[in-house]
Amino acid sequence: MKFRGQRPPRSRRYAVLLIVLPCVGAVGWVASSPANDDGAAVFSVAPEVWIPQVPQPEALESTWFCPGVPVSGETDSGGAVIVTNTSAEPTQAIVTVMSDSAPSKSTVVDVAAYDRVQVDIDAEIDGRYGAATVEILGGGGLVEQRAFYSAGETLGQSSTPCATTLSAEWYLPEGYTVDEATDLIILSNPSDDQIVVDVLFHTSNGVQRPAAFTGLPVSARSLRIVDVGIEGGGARGDASVGVSVHAAQGALMVGRVMAADDTRRGGSSISMGAPLVSDRWWFVDGEKGTQVAERFSVMNPTELTVTVTATFFPAGNTTAPVATSLSIDPNDVAVLDAGEFADLPEGTHSVLFSTLDGRSIVVDRALTRVGANGGKVTSIAFGVPERRDGHVPQTWFLAAGPSVPMDTGLVLLNLDNLAGEVTVYSLGSNGPVVVPGLQQIPLEAASTLAIPLTDQAVLGRPLVIESTSRVLVERRLPSGDGVSQSWALAGEACC
Repeated sequence: MKFRGQRPPRSRRYAVLLIVLPCVGAVGWVASSPANDDGAAVFSVAPEVWIPQVPQPEALESTWFCPGVPVSGETDSGGAVIVTNTSAEPTQAIVTVMSDSAPSKSTVVDVAAYDRVQVDIDAEIDGRYGAATVEILGGGGLVEQRAFYSAGETLGQSSTPCATTLSAEWYLPEGYTVDEATDLIILSNPSDDQIVVDVLFHTSNGVQRPAAFTGLPVSARSLRIVDVGIEGGGARGDASVGVSVHAAQGALMVGRVMAADDTRRGGSSISMGAPLVSDRWWFVDGEKGTQVAERFSVMNPTELTVTVTATFFPAGNTTAPVATSLSIDPNDVAVLDAGEFADLPEGTHSVLFSTLDGRSIVVDRALTRVGANGGKVTSIAFGVPERRDGHVPQTWFLAAGPSVPMDTGLVLLNLDNLAGEVTVYSLGSNGPVVVPGLQQIPLEAASTLAIPLTDQAVLGRPLVIESTSRVLVERRLPSGDGVSQSWALAGEACC
């Protein structure tokens, strides 16, 4: 295997899936497309956004924006960014951290060839939450963030890839402010100019435009926190509240902090908002069962009513897909609970949300798994939207594998109607090597595949997942006595 810059060289399903996937290729698939002495980062922002994705191999440098982690200094609470060098040459990264109450601060870290470093954000700056901008000199590399929280006798963690693009528009369909639940929006502005944003709440009582969050300034190289459930100014006690953020000019990064401990949810999840609307959204690693709670929040931020079809594809190629339709009013959020969908059998599945009403929806999933000792771990993330150019990656990355063996560390979805093969590489000191037992794994056409990450070669090491087919990849990480989930980092889209 040989890297060129950032990336390595490279059955029949049910009738519904056979119809969906060719359409994906025809119309454009799921998604469209150094620091100053004073600590100000210098970077450019791509005009089109998608999910977190590695930059083009010929990029001379890359800048990554992370949504934020706790920095309050509370026991067993904090966060870090993991900076990985995927090239054969050592490099440096400039890490600039911002908070809601302290001046931004930059530090330079050395990253050896095919290695990674972890920068503890909570050790770099004071405040409630801190966001990071990471500029990798030379262009190669990957960045993800980890947020940590107390989970009883153990440590919980929430992971998300950082992104190489900012946006003026952000959507967060999943919101929950019942009882003691926390729902915070992190607005981070890494640029040299102040930006002004409007924050809207999409509730069962219609759209709310709180005066405190309208025309809200976010100073240069800083962040602000919006409490969705704040008494007297938010949406307290709402089981479903969506949020949209709009900047009049300029662009920013938007993250979300969700924490709850009740009969359905547990732990803390920090994730990125969705920077676009689309007509198709995919999820790979879903499940219906007694130890799982899975709900989808579908936002329609347009001025027209839209009809959305949710199609579930049970794993194993033995059960036909099942579908249901939702009608969503303008600027509203509809909720679909997989556990209450009677036609859906128990077990794992992938899901496609689609509409014929144009690029008009955003979909989040809140997935709660119950751990071995009864602890709940909730992970929240938006799906993978259709790209405008119709391309899909064949290669995905993890900045670092799990710290302990995981019987299911990765779940892949083959979007092609042809069988393929998957190989997982670990980046060692001498470059990429095949993980024992994870070479040329058969991948059935239009199906999902669970991959264990149990070999010592994967623990804590950067990983490359390479397929001969177009695939989507979700990853699992240990959290408390259970697991948290997030997307892997997409490689260059192709085909």
